[in-house]
Amino acid sequence: MNLFLAGYVKAQSAAIIAFNTTLKDYEWGEGISIPSGAMSSINTLFMWGRGVVVVIGIIGVLFCAGKMAVGKFGRSDLAAEGVGGLVWTILGISLMLIAIPAITLLLPAQQA
Repeated sequence: MNLFLAGYVKAQSAAIIAFNTTLKDYEWGEGISIPSGAMSSINTLFMWGRGVVVVIGIIGVLFCAGKMAVGKFGRSDLAAEGVGGLVWTILGISLMLIAIPAITLLLPAQQA
């Protein structure tokens, strides 16, 4: 059954390439560019993303501070969780904010 299926897939892909001249003559990877008006939309999306990350970060820091404040009243394990959570919150915020310039760096250069 697997041999039959593999032969069918090979024949199908050969037929698609043989009958589709635009696919056969296409040079893959050449001339890839972003449409002219798309970069402003992408930048708007990234600005919204940064804003969401900042809001989530503020909520996370306040949550950790609340745990540390409650831990002051005799629940030291909760205070320790708050400190550990604060470290992870700061690291997570940093990673999310670094991701946006990294993605922008990977985008194709805008042609003038």
